[in-house]
Amino acid sequence: MRDATIQIERFSGVLRFILPILSFYVRWFHRSRWEGAPLIGDGLANVLPSGGLIVASNHVSGLDAVLLQVYCPRPIRWMMEREMMIPLLNSLWRRLKIIPVEKSGGSAALREAFRHLASGGVIGIFPEGQIARPHGRIQLFHPGLAMIAGRTKTPVAVFLLDGIPPCGNPFWSLFRRSRARVRLMAVVPPPVAGEESAWTLKLRDQMGAALGAKVDAEVEGRGEQIASG
Repeated sequence: MRDATIQIERFSGVLRFILPILSFYVRWFHRSRWEGAPLIGDGLANVLPSGGLIVASNHVSGLDAVLLQVYCPRPIRWMMEREMMIPLLNSLWRRLKIIPVEKSGGSAALREAFRHLASGGVIGIFPEGQIARPHGRIQLFHPGLAMIAGRTKTPVAVFLLDGIPPCGNPFWSLFRRSRARVRLMAVVPPPVAGEESAWTLKLRDQMGAALGAKVDAEVEGRGEQIASG
């Protein structure tokens, strides 16, 4: 399939100006490629639905959000743990409208995510909550993805990322060359009430199978934390 290209007219603010730079960067430096049906063009409505949408993927590096935004034809507002938001870049986080998630609780983040989805926007979530360690596995999903999708009746576009080598620091991956690959696994409907856990397990297993990755076993007593980047 041909590589996707971005449509700048769909974006505003800082994204409008940095997307061409990011697109060149991931395609040249990281030799990234899109595999699957073109995300951009007349067939867009047949690939990603309009209105509120959640973008989710496996989490392998600090490059992940950049890759997904370059190949997604709609601007994504990411949910991100506040401790990962480098203070020096606070101005950038604000301009990108990042939704900070506090480890002590995420009620403010949830309200903002609900509001943005209700307005027809796109929210980005890494359901594993953190970069997979060791590399090449699918970790347990936090319950936030199913909860947000279920309460807002929002479909989830599930992407797959691979071809990015492991790095000790999440941000080192931005400076290490790779052969990043981005795929759209499926657009799945939200879970029905009472079936969030089964929905989450099925989604995680499907992601692991599609990537050929080891899927962590479920354990008891996991903390209720919102998934974030």
